[in-house]
Amino acid sequence: MACLPERQFDVMVVQYALGFPTKKTALVMGVCEATVRSTRRAAKRRLAADLGLELGEDTDE
Repeated sequence: MACLPERQFDVMVVQYALGFPTKKTALVMGVCEATVRSTRRAAKRRLAADLGLELGEDTDE
């Protein structure tokens, strides 16, 4: 995860390490929920590519 851009890293930590839902993540980060979802999706794609994994569907919560 350290290879991710800062915003992607932050979204992943807040959502998966801290367990915040999308709405609360957006409030904490000062962005809209759509930004959190698209940033999370981009981070997951990047991590999957780096690990050579296929990525499944990204569902919210």
